[in-house]
Amino acid sequence: MQVEAAPEETAVLIGWKKRSDNHVLARMKAEAILYASEGVRTGIIAKIVERAERTVQEWPAEWQATRMCSVLTGHAGN
Repeated sequence: MQVEAAPEETAVLIGWKKRSDNHVLARMKAEAILYASEGVRTGIIAKIVERAERTVQEWPAEWQATRMCSVLTGHAGN
């Protein structure tokens, strides 16, 4: 699923991807959304971020619904 990301959103996602703190899931989601915005297939993204394809398929849909909020989860450390 390809998603659209405004230039401002892309800049924030790149910042999240480059973070070196404990926000591992947020970094993975940011990276996945960046790839999806470039038209990379879900199966390839799943391999890159080392998550199940089904999981990665949900992330662009969440992005479409809640944009940047979808990257920051309620999980511990994120």
